[in-house]
Amino acid sequence: MQLTVFFHVPSEVAVPVHYGALLQGLIYQQMQNPALRRYLHEHGFPLEKRRFKLFTFSRLTGRSARFDRAGGSIVFAPPLQLVICSPISFILQELGNGFLQQGQVRLGSARLEVKEMAASSPRVNSSSIRVKMLSPVVMYSTAQSENRRSYTYYYSPFEPRFAELIGANLAKKHLLIHGRRAETEGFAIRPAEVREKDFKITRYKDTVVKGWLGEYHLSGDPELLQVALDAGLGAKNSQGYGCCELVT
Repeated sequence: MQLTVFFHVPSEVAVPVHYGALLQGLIYQQMQNPALRRYLHEHGFPLEKRRFKLFTFSRLTGRSARFDRAGGSIVFAPPLQLVICSPISFILQELGNGFLQQGQVRLGSARLEVKEMAASSPRVNSSSIRVKMLSPVVMYSTAQSENRRSYTYYYSPFEPRFAELIGANLAKKHLLIHGRRAETEGFAIRPAEVREKDFKITRYKDTVVKGWLGEYHLSGDPELLQVALDAGLGAKNSQGYGCCELVT
């Protein structure tokens, strides 16, 4: 399920280059139910040793965007748009009600007027789809170097391990959502249109995160592919990574 929020501002809006944490904070602020907000923010849905928030969101988009090197910011020309996805309907309902009640929200030093919203439920009806990333897809593993220091290795979509880990991640989300294991045999994700410029190095708070935009072919069990649309591809979804949409 998908909620698209359209914002109006009278002039251009400047936000920090690494604004993912600001968007995440904005989303949590719209959850009027304090118990839900606290549960998602502090806990999430547990599975084995992991916890999943089961929502993701896009990058902010505008009519145009430019990098202001002097100000260290991205300047968006209105109107602005944000996409939020979740397989849990009451999460999006809570967010929709919150945005409506607030009417105006703050993103850093900018004030954004909530102009309108649109809800949709894109459905996967085949075993092969093409998706466009609205925020970078991230997949990583933690390892130890020769001096026994741990480090994070971020995978490229051109590495075989990338698809394997993406599939395993989707299977865990499917188990949480549906309470049963998904059919993972035959799952694949392949770059359809991914260029060098789609590689993005971002920062979430104090953590450097590496991910990829672009378009991808996904194939496998339609239920598993549906999870990709609803809950996001890859890791760090609730930090603003892995949000995607169907390419028609």
